[in-house]
Amino acid sequence: MGMNDYLIFGASGLTGNNFLKEVKDKSGSYHLFVRSLIEDEEADKQTIFCQENIEELPLSKNLIICLGYPLVFQELIWMNEETKRAFKEVDLELVLEIARKAKDIGVQNIAVISAVGSRLNSLNYYLNIKAEMEQKILDLKFERTFFAKPGHLLGSRDDSRIDNWVRFIEFLGMIYGYFLVGPLKKYRNIEAREVAKELFNAINDNEIASNYLVEVNER
Repeated sequence: MGMNDYLIFGASGLTGNNFLKEVKDKSGSYHLFVRSLIEDEEADKQTIFCQENIEELPLSKNLIICLGYPLVFQELIWMNEETKRAFKEVDLELVLEIARKAKDIGVQNIAVISAVGSRLNSLNYYLNIKAEMEQKILDLKFERTFFAKPGHLLGSRDDSRIDNWVRFIEFLGMIYGYFLVGPLKKYRNIEAREVAKELFNAINDNEIASNYLVEVNER
């Protein structure tokens, strides 16, 4: 088996699915690690993801990680201890485990969905974990490292996972977004497909329309 252009974790999620569409539109080769098979995808391009088969990653040029523990809106502000543990296991520990295995087999570049406002030692647990993840990914010293750092993501979601707070924030975003200009622009709500497109463009050295969105680090 030859080298894939992209190894994608989280292709059934909002940003991951849009990133996959970008890859397919440009005829890139890819392999997906998924929790359950995606109906419209060829079976041999998918691997059911479990802890054990992280050891058997197919060789790829670029690793794309679009994973995240599902949180309701208020948990972005405050989490109980149980939620903190579950969130950290996915958004920090699992992301790092995948990244380390990929580095070991020779993956050159990595791209991870993070969050706007991530900052080490932040009083906000969510932002602190995102920043810790970014720093530890950088410590692995891939050839090129990309972090997409969007605000609230817009797009077609499973309605069962959308609470009233999310709908309220999206409504407010339509109003206050016009006032977020200059350095505050990064806090606007943003379509997941735009995040995916700009991340794809950054990885492929194409012009980025909104360079505040994707942070690029080169070794």
